[in-house]
Amino acid sequence: MPLPRFAFAVLLGAGLSGLAPIGTAGRAAAFEALDGRFTATVSCPAYQSKNTRSNPGAIATEVDQTYRALGLNRASGDYVQIVVPGAPVTDRRWVLVECGTLQTGSGRQDAAVYENSNGDDSGRGGPESRDNVLAVSWQPAFCESRRSRRECAALNRDARHPAATRLSIHGLWPQPYGRFYCDVPPARIEQAKNGRWSALPALPLSAQTRAALDTAMPGSASHLDRYQWTKHGTCFGGAGGAEEYFRDTLHLLVQLNASAVRAFLADNSGRYVSAADLRDVFDSAFGPGAGARVDIDCSDAGDRRLIMELRIHLRGRITPKANLGDLMRAARPVGSGCRGGEIDAAG
Repeated sequence: MPLPRFAFAVLLGAGLSGLAPIGTAGRAAAFEALDGRFTATVSCPAYQSKNTRSNPGAIATEVDQTYRALGLNRASGDYVQIVVPGAPVTDRRWVLVECGTLQTGSGRQDAAVYENSNGDDSGRGGPESRDNVLAVSWQPAFCESRRSRRECAALNRDARHPAATRLSIHGLWPQPYGRFYCDVPPARIEQAKNGRWSALPALPLSAQTRAALDTAMPGSASHLDRYQWTKHGTCFGGAGGAEEYFRDTLHLLVQLNASAVRAFLADNSGRYVSAADLRDVFDSAFGPGAGARVDIDCSDAGDRRLIMELRIHLRGRITPKANLGDLMRAARPVGSGCRGGEIDAAG
C-alpha cells in the first residue's frame, strides 16, 4: 500500500548531553542522551535492536503519535531511542530519525523555512518542474570501485554505516533529459564539468537540511551536492532555491527508505536479485504499477554485475506533503534497464 502523506522534518536541537553508556536496548559504542519528544510522520519499525533488526511484537510507530525520546545512537545519529508503552520484551525501541520529527527538551521546534539562495545560484523562480527523475544510489556498489573517495572510506571500514543498508541520494533531475545548467554562468559550468566541485559555491542551506543531506547524500563529502544543484537543481524552478530543491529530494528519500524497498535490498545484501522481483517490491510498497516507473542501472565489478542505482520516474508537483507512490504512478512506464544484479555488501 502507498505510504501516507507526510511532511519531511529532521530537527536537530541544542542541549544534547555528553556521551553515556548505552543500555541493553542498543549495542552502539556510544549513546547521546536527550530529553525530548519524537512525533512519527511515517509508520516505521520500532526495533529492540537496530543492528539485528529484532522487533518483538512487530511494533511500528503510529503516524502523528508522539513518543518520549531518550537519545540518539550517537551524536547527530540516524536512530532515536523512544519509549513505546506496552511493547513486549522492552518498551525502549529504536526508530530511524527520518521517520518523524525530533524535538529536544527545550520544547522548541524549528520551523522548516525555504531560504532563497543569492546571486547566480538562486534559480529563476517560475513553475516547479513536474516531470522529474529521482536517482538513488546503493552506496556499497558505488564504493566498490571508488575506494579513494572520501564518502567511501568510512563505509568500507564499517558495515554498520548508515549508507550500508539504505538508499542514498544521487540527485533529483528535471526532465526531459538534457535540461541542464539553467542560467548558470559558463565559468561555473566548466568547473562542474571538469570535476572541480569544491570550487563551486557553498550552498546556503538551513542547519536542519544540511545535517539531513550530509547523511542522505554521502557524496556531499566530495561536494556532490554543489554539482547536483548546479547541473540539475538550477532547472528545478520554484522560489525556494537550493533549500527547497534538497528538502523536496529528502522528502522523497525518507518515504523510499521507510518502505519495503529498503528492507528488501538490505535483506538481500550479497545476493542476486532480478529487476522483475525488485519492481514487484515497488508495486507492493507504492501501489500497482509503481515498479514500471523504475529504471535499474547496473555496473560490472570484475565478474560481478552490481545494482548501482535506481532511477525513479515521477510526474506531478513535489510538495512537503507529496506522496511518492502517487508521483510514481502518474509518470509514464519506462524500461527496467538491466535485468538484475547483485546487491553489494558494504566493505
